[in-house]
Amino acid sequence: MRIARSEEAVVRNFVCVWIALLAAVPVICAQGQVATVTSTAPFQLRGATVTTDQGVPSWPVMPGDTIQAGSEPVVISFTDGSSVTLQPRSSAKITVSGQTPAFLLECGAASYSLSALSAVKVNDPASPSKLAGAYSIACGKPAGWWSAGHTALVLGGAAGAAGLGFGISSAVSGGDTVSSR
Repeated sequence: MRIARSEEAVVRNFVCVWIALLAAVPVICAQGQVATVTSTAPFQLRGATVTTDQGVPSWPVMPGDTIQAGSEPVVISFTDGSSVTLQPRSSAKITVSGQTPAFLLECGAASYSLSALSAVKVNDPASPSKLAGAYSIACGKPAGWWSAGHTALVLGGAAGAAGLGFGISSAVSGGDTVSSR
């Protein structure tokens, strides 16, 4: 009889541990989610196209996720009640800085409404410390201030300077070729 009770205790302990582990899985997984995203039109999440006719009203957003709005705005709702609306054809990345979620607009336009200034970091260059605002970042522009126009201007200036140098050289030498003999 003692052996039967011992085996029963082992099985009972095993079942208790197994139940505790299963109960902990949703808690552990939920800590990674920082927001949810919804839209009335297809959009991209983590590089995959999400169609809104699948009966799923919102999709989880994890740190490091990229979001690209389609033909309609995308609403990103953070766990504290803050929200960001990503305008059509705009893209953003969601990160976490310390314990604070961060919304990084990469291209396009967005508007935001924060529950507190420390709730979500927003890379709004014009007014980084407001509870609500809207801003945009140009798409398809070269990084920094240098552009193809700047390159053409410099090359044109260099060609002009070379031509001017050739003209001065010709004027000084009288137009004749100078030999070293």
